[in-house]
Amino acid sequence: MPNFLTGITNSLSLTVGHQLIRSRPDDRYVVSYPRSGNTWLRTMLAYIIEPESVLNPEWRNSLILGVSIRKAEVINRLPSPRLIKSHTWYHGAIPKAIYLTRDGRDVLISFYHYHVTRHGRTDIPFNKFFEYYCHGYYGHQWHKNIETWLTRGKETMGENLRIVRFEDLKLEPSTTLQVITRFLDLPATDAQIQNAIQASSLEQMRKIEKERRGILSDSNQSFYRGGKTGEWKDYFSPDINTRFLEMSSRALHLAGYDQ
Repeated sequence: MPNFLTGITNSLSLTVGHQLIRSRPDDRYVVSYPRSGNTWLRTMLAYIIEPESVLNPEWRNSLILGVSIRKAEVINRLPSPRLIKSHTWYHGAIPKAIYLTRDGRDVLISFYHYHVTRHGRTDIPFNKFFEYYCHGYYGHQWHKNIETWLTRGKETMGENLRIVRFEDLKLEPSTTLQVITRFLDLPATDAQIQNAIQASSLEQMRKIEKERRGILSDSNQSFYRGGKTGEWKDYFSPDINTRFLEMSSRALHLAGYDQ
């Protein structure tokens, strides 16, 4: 069984971290629920800011810092305009944001392998993981995050919030990344866009991961599993699907996903 305090600790760090950050009107955020493509998007954006960053995930993370208690003061010392990453539910102090959505069912599969397979926990099948998820052992749930941004967030932020679907980013990376960079006021030529996409490809990211972590015994242990669409159908039993829809049908509808 996962430690219930882990989910509470992560949520607390996120909440307090945002409270500690002194907001500026020109702050720009890249926000999503975990395992929704945030790392991939930030890798491309970091490449546009500094091409060498793609070779080192720590460098990428230092260019676009993630909100936490530990990193709040570092973020406060950054020069403006700041580009910040968060997994928070809607937060009123965020002045401008890209919110990246992904089908919550596929998110759960990626979440499962990140928390279970990646750590060698072969004793936790997906149905047991789903029970832990429902009871909050891994922090706040997907539908709660999505609903706050696609209701109160949209109503409050208006044109300062741009919703981007992970599936669209995969299907049309060039066009979607151009929209994102313009919204975030990041100057990027067509060549830079193409180079960022190529440098952040799954093959390239796995190559770097292999150099840093060695050969993995299971491809599902990789941080970069590939962002498959519709993979949830291989994992969800009818009962799990029913229970997920009971919690998340409104969020799926708000984000434009078929049920």
